Amino acid sequence: MRQTLHITDALTVGYTAIHRQPFILLFPIGLSVYLWLGSAITLAIPLSYNQSIAAQWIGTLHAVDARTLLVVTNSIPVLTPSLGAVLPPPHTLPVMEFVGVVMILNVITLALSSWFLVSLRQIILRERLPWQMVLRRTLNVALRLSVVFALIGCVIAPIGGLSLLTMLFTPATTTLIYYGWIVLVITGLIGFGFTPEIITLSDERTLKALYKSWQLARQRWLAIATFLAVCTVIEVGFAQLWRSLATQPGWLAPAIIGNAYIGSGIRAARLQFYRYHAATLSPA
Repeated sequence: MRQTLHITDALTVGYTAIHRQPFILLFPIGLSVYLWLGSAITLAIPLSYNQSIAAQWIGTLHAVDARTLLVVTNSIPVLTPSLGAVLPPPHTLPVMEFVGVVMILNVITLALSSWFLVSLRQIILRERLPWQMVLRRTLNVALRLSVVFALIGCVIAPIGGLSLLTMLFTPATTTLIYYGWIVLVITGLIGFGFTPEIITLSDERTLKALYKSWQLARQRWLAIATFLAVCTVIEVGFAQLWRSLATQPGWLAPAIIGNAYIGSGIRAARLQFYRYHAATLSPA
């Protein structure tokens, strides 16, 4: 009879894997260092700035750092700078260049995230593969994840547009739509949140991975919700601590390393969590 996997067991396996191959921390450390020591990339306010709705919307984005928008395709745990952080002067770009930079950053981050996930797989499964196979697997993961993000965008964009129009013409529905989005996001995270792990561990194609993630959620809904809640509390809670420490003199490096360790262990634990539950699923 297969022994039940507790949350602490998955976390133990995850952090044991990080202890076994600490080189994996170079991914989150390098990305966090870039965010803290590199110059921000912001959107320049248009010269024709006026009080139109479009101009006001663009104006609210001028302080957004394009580098933080890489979270769209990022699976690597990073420590983003706090509001009180001292950063180099930002580079301001016009709208089209800003959009181009966001796209390039997300492509690069997707490639790094895929390499990171494949490296975690090798550690968890104790694989020793030639670099050609690692590269091929990384490209496969990146391509399949890009399809996942495209599908998510195709679903979220029309729902988001409809929500904005509804709130614009019927302001009384704002609260209802807000809570509706919370339910939608939580359902999506539980139902399809393990798609990257399925693609990485099982080498499944995109639609099959989405289906297997939903199948897993149907049979392990409470276990997944509990596991993700615990992981979120740990990661977000420690991130607040690391972010506050990073602004103190001499504490930036320890904060980045600490965040990399906590986040990478959780990513490895997610792989182990799916690996265990996938072996216990009932036939569809």
